[in-house]
Amino acid sequence: MKQLFKLQYFLCFILLAMTMLSAQPHRIVTDGDYEDWQPVPVAHTDPAGDQNSGNLDFGRLWITNDEFSLLIRLEVGEEINLQDFNSVTLYLDTDNNPGSGLSIGGIGAELQWTFGQRSGTFRPGGSTINIFQNDIGIVTAPTVTDDEFEISLKRDARPNGSDLLFPGNTIRIYVRDNGSGGDRLPNSNGGISYTFSDTPLPDIVAPAIAQKDPQAIRFLSYNVLSDGLFDNGRLPSFIRLLQAIQPTIIGFQEIYGYNAQEVTDQVESILGGQWYGAKRGPDNFAISRYPILSSYQIDGNGAFLIDLRPDFDTDLLFLVAHTPCCANNDGRQREIDAMMAFVRDAKVPGGALSLDPETPIVICGDMNLVGDSQQLTTLLTGDIVNTGSYGPSFSPDWDGSDFSDLFARHTDLPQVFTWYSENSSFSPGRLDFIVYSDAVMTAVQQFVLFTPSLPLDTLIQYGIAPNDAIDASDHLPVVGDFRLNNFTAISDGENLPPVNFELAQNYPNPFNPTTNIRFRMAESGFVTLKIFDALGKQVRLLLNDRRNIGTHMVTWDALKDDGGEAASGIYYYTLQVGEQQLTRKMLLLR
Repeated sequence: MKQLFKLQYFLCFILLAMTMLSAQPHRIVTDGDYEDWQPVPVAHTDPAGDQNSGNLDFGRLWITNDEFSLLIRLEVGEEINLQDFNSVTLYLDTDNNPGSGLSIGGIGAELQWTFGQRSGTFRPGGSTINIFQNDIGIVTAPTVTDDEFEISLKRDARPNGSDLLFPGNTIRIYVRDNGSGGDRLPNSNGGISYTFSDTPLPDIVAPAIAQKDPQAIRFLSYNVLSDGLFDNGRLPSFIRLLQAIQPTIIGFQEIYGYNAQEVTDQVESILGGQWYGAKRGPDNFAISRYPILSSYQIDGNGAFLIDLRPDFDTDLLFLVAHTPCCANNDGRQREIDAMMAFVRDAKVPGGALSLDPETPIVICGDMNLVGDSQQLTTLLTGDIVNTGSYGPSFSPDWDGSDFSDLFARHTDLPQVFTWYSENSSFSPGRLDFIVYSDAVMTAVQQFVLFTPSLPLDTLIQYGIAPNDAIDASDHLPVVGDFRLNNFTAISDGENLPPVNFELAQNYPNPFNPTTNIRFRMAESGFVTLKIFDALGKQVRLLLNDRRNIGTHMVTWDALKDDGGEAASGIYYYTLQVGEQQLTRKMLLLR
């Protein structure tokens, strides 16, 4: 009998250990790209096929935290829109007390949040209040459909204005599909326990707001919300933001009541100098420091041919879009199909527009990608759905590959959302995009400007007010600086000093485990070559030495500075000579 008791005690201990998770913070960007979750251990794996009906079947669950948020990654078994049309509900016992809160799944949940209804309840001290997304600072990614999601909740949230959402360090998590499928995670009572850790994490490497590369072209995509650029109440915020960003080419959306000349004049009054403008569709504008040669209507969106001379011996095809919102998946897909068909036809002679080979292509705008993931797939890969109306699919970039997604993140937060409204039931999401032909262009700097997260010294440096970004519009400025790979600057102007080195694409790419990086020096000089991960953290210093005129090659063996192996994922390599630098992207696949 005594041995049986010991066995029961041991089994209970093992069961408890299986539902406990040792805290270890990690730097996670809530962006729908799960590479940065690789170091995070799986907290729980739910059995497959244990739902009552349908395909919504929970799988693995990961939990971690940083200094800002509780971070959860959840597999749901089928492609769904997390913010709509589902009954997936998160229950959090935030005081680790099963006797308080809502009794469910063997825990006492202070927080109940139903993702598809975008609402929930908070139960502090025996009371129950209804809450919305802004009360708990919830952000989910991706915004399009997927079969797994990232979820972040603010650690310092006070849902009722007074009581902390997380009053202690240990919480318990329970997830349930309250629809017909009825799956739950975990199946046993007690939830999954997690204890926050405040072990310091490396500082976030904040992208600079000021343009660092004098030979890059700075693009800005900005939905200004209902003619906001001409709203006297919001105009001061726009002035401060635009003067801080100093764009070269702008794609505006939601300017309905003004023509191209009026918008161009407004930008000139804010930024000074000579600007050119054109409008297509009800609200899409291209405003540029370079002349706009022609423009084309593509359903409700526009394409603009911009002459980059005398700085670069090439034109630029610039598409500005504002596709249909919300549940109009079919309309949004058709407009994206039409834009990609325009790009396809422009790349071959004989159409309304015939591009020279290797002409840079940039597509930007409020794409309203809040539905089927296929729309983003089409935008990047040229996979046209409505082929009967818009012709065959194609490979959009000049080298037969996909277009690249800029994937800008906030300067000072591990977030990528570009739409933010405290008064909406929808939580912040990524609606605004810059997509480009990375066969001929290299992104050297990118960011989303969310001023509430900027430190005071940055606000002072750029003359920005803390709430400028959210006072100006419900969309945030999305900024990208691009180098043109195959076009050397031909201007002798003061703003474009000559480049005395070149950085080639690594080969092979993707690679495992070694790749070669070549660069050419037109003059002797001191060279630094560094590898960074997708979060901007230095992984390896490959070269820090003087090099002579000529071509040089450095091999990276996928090892980090500490000797450990770099994980699979996207990396960036940056070559710096003096005050100038070039950056390219590569992919390690183990």
